Amino acid sequence: MKLKEQGMLAEFRRYQNPQTAKEAQIVKAAERVFAELGYDGATTAELARRGGVTERTLFKYFPGKAHLYKRVLSGLLFAAIIPGHMADLRSRLLDLKPDFREWYAAILMARYQAVAAEPFRLRLLWGALLFSPDFSVIFGKLWRENLYETSVKAICHFQAKGQVRADLDASAIVRASFSLGGGFLLTQFVFAPELNLNPEVEIQTIVELFTRGVKM
Repeated sequence: MKLKEQGMLAEFRRYQNPQTAKEAQIVKAAERVFAELGYDGATTAELARRGGVTERTLFKYFPGKAHLYKRVLSGLLFAAIIPGHMADLRSRLLDLKPDFREWYAAILMARYQAVAAEPFRLRLLWGALLFSPDFSVIFGKLWRENLYETSVKAICHFQAKGQVRADLDASAIVRASFSLGGGFLLTQFVFAPELNLNPEVEIQTIVELFTRGVKM
């Protein structure tokens, strides 16, 4: 399944303006099915059943599973991630609090709360990144445009204030921070939700690790 950003934008316009309420119902149900089962595990029979339609009706709106998946991913990117998660994170990155630790902990907690409200979207995103190299490229480009440079500037700000080590490359610090934060969210909502981790304790531990390391 080939994906390009312009094609995804075209699909997003269809996502925003479904032909009928039944089409919107199919797409909404498919978001959950693909999140739970992945692309390979989601059969057209299950997609139709969860959408409350027959397979014949499903194929009336979407010629194949790939077409429906593309529609779902367009909504994930342009209705949820960019205007929601990325926009909120960008505004928090720009809100440079006086203390680095407080700033970083607040960002991690905000991301936790946002994902906790709709955890299936993180599972959907993770599945798409693993399944589709094209989607990974599109997502990476949007992440760099919306978050990466802003994050580097924020770290440079705290380096200038003497709150973050200036001998380390700011971009490397940013990559490490996203790895830690992303790993926390994936563990909490995708890999091991049964652990029932305490988010406040986890976030404070991450902040300690990030700012002081593990050395005694």
